[in-house]
Amino acid sequence: MTSDIMNDSLLAPSSWPAGVSFFERLWSQRDPRVKEWGGITDARFMFPLLATYVYFVKIGGPRWMKNRPAFELKVPILLYNLFMVVANALFVAKFLKHSYIDGGYSFFCQGIDYSAVDENTMTLLKTAWWYAFVRIGDFLDTIFFVLRKKNSHVTFLHVVHHFLVVFDCWIWMNFGHDGQVILGVCVNASVHVIMYAYYFLAALGPEVRKHLWWKRYLTTIQIVQMICVVMHMQIPLFYDCGYPSAFCIIEILQLCFGIALFVNFYLKTYKSRSSGVSDAAKARKTE
Repeated sequence: MTSDIMNDSLLAPSSWPAGVSFFERLWSQRDPRVKEWGGITDARFMFPLLATYVYFVKIGGPRWMKNRPAFELKVPILLYNLFMVVANALFVAKFLKHSYIDGGYSFFCQGIDYSAVDENTMTLLKTAWWYAFVRIGDFLDTIFFVLRKKNSHVTFLHVVHHFLVVFDCWIWMNFGHDGQVILGVCVNASVHVIMYAYYFLAALGPEVRKHLWWKRYLTTIQIVQMICVVMHMQIPLFYDCGYPSAFCIIEILQLCFGIALFVNFYLKTYKSRSSGVSDAAKARKTE
């Protein structure tokens, strides 16, 4: 049994009751299994949190630090990165166990059953609820930049990426955090293990950092991750397995936006750097 959440009738205004807006109808279609959970599912918690994050890292934080010395945060950053490596690895294992290993999920196409309240399914949803808090924890990455007065690191890509990931958690927790999207969540958590492992090693100091030749590949991994998830999320659009097509469209659009941002960053950061090295080499040859 699958739900009609966000199905075609939801998108057709002619099917709505008189006086009911699209957003009212949409909100009424939330996953009944998590309606009373609060926290991540509560807009009164999530939207002020997102607004506070953006304000602090772009306006309030830099203004507060303007006449203050940068904080020395090596130990907190090391502990933070180590925690994130372990936490994300545990979430990968937990998600896989309750979906593809014990939950009978299909890697190809997996629908959502909103009537499923068995122990395995509810554990999967509770895991997703806690996972959202770990993604909120990613905000500390930006906050550390601000407190260390490394404002050049607080880029549009950096802030928008963290913002959208947490916003996605709110969407999926309200309208269904199981089904086809779980594979993308597993891949994303795996990528965070690699990223935070790099950040941990880099934070040990220049003697270790100089050996981290694979820094540029972190961006490549993120781009490949998003492309793979886009391809995977297209499957329910052409093969009916009970996964709402509207979910797929929302996720694909956001991922395409993310791909564009990361590709632009990669080209500006690494291609221009390679070009600069090449130009310098040519100049030396002509001396």
